[in-house]
Amino acid sequence: MLNMNVMNTLHLLGVVVWIGGMFFAHMALRPSAEAHLAPPERLPLLKAVLGRFFRWVWVSILLILASGYAVFLGLLEAKAALYVHVMQGLALLMIALFVFVYFVPFERLSRALSEQNIPRAGAQMAIIRRVIGTNLVLGLVTTVIGAGKFF
Repeated sequence: MLNMNVMNTLHLLGVVVWIGGMFFAHMALRPSAEAHLAPPERLPLLKAVLGRFFRWVWVSILLILASGYAVFLGLLEAKAALYVHVMQGLALLMIALFVFVYFVPFERLSRALSEQNIPRAGAQMAIIRRVIGTNLVLGLVTTVIGAGKFF
C-alpha cells in the first residue's frame, strides 16, 4: 500500500517546482531581461532558461500525475470530494497548455533563433509568455482550491 504522506509530499514538490518556476519566470526573470537586454541577447537567454525549466516541468508533471492519481484512487473507496475532481480537471488543462507551449511555440522559437530570425522568435516568445501567464493563474487557482478544499 502506498503511503499517503509520501504521495502528498511528492505531489506538493511537483506543484512547487512547476508553479514556482512559472512565477519566477513570468514575474521576475522576463521583466528583468526585458529591462536590461535587447531582443538579440534576451531571446536566446530566455530560450535557454525555459529549456532547462521545461525539463523540470516534465518531471513535475510525472510526479503530480503519479502521486495525484495514487491519492485519487485511494480516495475512490471513500468517494473523492468535488474539489479533487476540479483540481484534476484544471491540472489536465494545465498539462495540455504546457504540451502546446513545448511542442509548438517553443519549437518555433528554437528554429527562429537558429535562423537568427529575431522578429519571429519574439512573436513565439510572446505566445509562450501569454500561455505561461494563463497556466500560472490556473496553477495558483488550483493550489487555492486544493489547500482550502473548496467545493
